[in-house]
Amino acid sequence: MEILIDWSLIKSEDQFYDVVLSQVGAPKWHGHNLDALADSLITGSINTIEPPYKLMSVNSSVNLGELKPFQIKVLSIFTEAAIEQNRDIEFCVK
Repeated sequence: MEILIDWSLIKSEDQFYDVVLSQVGAPKWHGHNLDALADSLITGSINTIEPPYKLMSVNSSVNLGELKPFQIKVLSIFTEAAIEQNRDIEFCVK
């Protein structure tokens, strides 16, 4: 299973969460914040789609303007999820 985040299509933080959370089958009550994202990806047992899967971050070098600091934090969470030993998550940046 691949979870695809195309940064060239992301124009806001809310849009990012809509894209990612829909792909992992997050419940409606899932928070739209970085702590909630980290909890659901790293801790698990929240979303209907659980690992193994591959997080694909594409067009990561596009000019995101004000979203760049947010993107850096998201990519850090994805990296942490991928190195967590009890989770079978692969992370790829293109």
